[in-house]
Amino acid sequence: MLNRQINCLLFFVILFFISCEKEETASGDPTDSTDTVEEVDPCAVDPVYVSFQSEIDAASDGDTILVAPGTYEGNINFNGKNVVVASEYLTTGDTSYISTTIIDAKQNGSVVRFENNETNQAALIGFTITGGYAVKGAGIYINSSDPTLNNLYVTSNETYICNADDYFADAEGGGIYINGSTPIIEEVIVQNNISESNGGGLYFANTDTDLTLVTIESNIAANWGGGLFTTTTTSKIKHCHFGLNSADRGGAIYAQTFSDLTITNSTIGDNIASDEGAAFHNTASTYRLTNITVANNSSDGQGGAYFMNGTATYELMNVINLYNEPQDFYGANSGNFAKIDYSGVTGVLEGIEMNNSGDVQWGTGNLDDNGEEIFADAGEYCIWELLNDSGSASNQAQYCDAGNPSSIYNDAPFGPERWCQYQEAGGFNLDGLDITIDTSSNSERNDMGAYGGPEGAWRRVSRN
Repeated sequence: MLNRQINCLLFFVILFFISCEKEETASGDPTDSTDTVEEVDPCAVDPVYVSFQSEIDAASDGDTILVAPGTYEGNINFNGKNVVVASEYLTTGDTSYISTTIIDAKQNGSVVRFENNETNQAALIGFTITGGYAVKGAGIYINSSDPTLNNLYVTSNETYICNADDYFADAEGGGIYINGSTPIIEEVIVQNNISESNGGGLYFANTDTDLTLVTIESNIAANWGGGLFTTTTTSKIKHCHFGLNSADRGGAIYAQTFSDLTITNSTIGDNIASDEGAAFHNTASTYRLTNITVANNSSDGQGGAYFMNGTATYELMNVINLYNEPQDFYGANSGNFAKIDYSGVTGVLEGIEMNNSGDVQWGTGNLDDNGEEIFADAGEYCIWELLNDSGSASNQAQYCDAGNPSSIYNDAPFGPERWCQYQEAGGFNLDGLDITIDTSSNSERNDMGAYGGPEGAWRRVSRN
């Protein structure tokens, strides 16, 4: 009898142990990632790849895939391949191949994706990128990769907000989205792209991406950063144009949270903000601006050129600010700082509305708007650089030879590369009269604005 009781007790102990073991196995260790259920993106779409995707998949690192002119419908994914995918622009230098070799996603996800640790040896060259419709990076999506983008026309792509059940993802980067990556981007046009939230043209996060000879034009963000949105970004922007972009805040550029942007020899014009900062919006970030032109930007709220939203820093050297509405500078919150030297500011120091939000270090050589017309080419913001005998208001602008006199800021030598001055020196006809130009009237001292200084011999990338 005693043995039976012991056996029964052992049976129930063993049964209890097995039951507990099963329960522990089912519940799992909460720190064990193998038991974690990944969140499913309800807005993800199945890609439909272009005809030459198979060539990318079969290629080896270092290969070049040359694509003939035509329209290729679908998507591209480099899938970790460090290969060059290019139109015949690569071998001919004929820019017409850029507009005639088209990759069109037909509103089905990102047109091109780099997301598998591609390096700068993975290159996309000489295409029109269009028809993308995605949550992030409708035109080009770059995540944890460092590709090369060269001579591209990124146009008519759109990002949308994904909000389904308990899932939410914001719309970011209508044209190009970059996160945790350092791509090379040169001679690219980003135009007519839309974001339902931030970064109509480009969206930068956690990146050191530089932009050289990039035109960012006519892009729209419903919220922030019509042309460019940055967060935790260090970027050098040179020989770029931001024009006709629009957003609620930061019509051209919105910099947020420890971004540090260095912008040289660039133009920022005709951008619009429905709330704040038509050219630049700044929250806890730094803009370092040298020889740029900021003109004709308009905010329905405050900060036609510069809006400071707290702990915001602007450093200006040899900058022309003109025709920005309702004012050039506007400060809000606290901790803002502006350092201004050898620059044109409408209303000079008295025209800066800080509203007790911070300090201005007003340096030497700054100028007020003198009421004269200064742009010889308003579309590209060339200023009148040479004296002439017309006796008109279109004589040499006050900003010529008015930048920082240090030799490190001296203008590039006169020649065809300085096309603004060279074009003006060729003579022109005013009201049927021949005008004599004094080509020696502009010295090597820095001219304020986008075409002054040692890097002033540049011209924006454009497409007809």
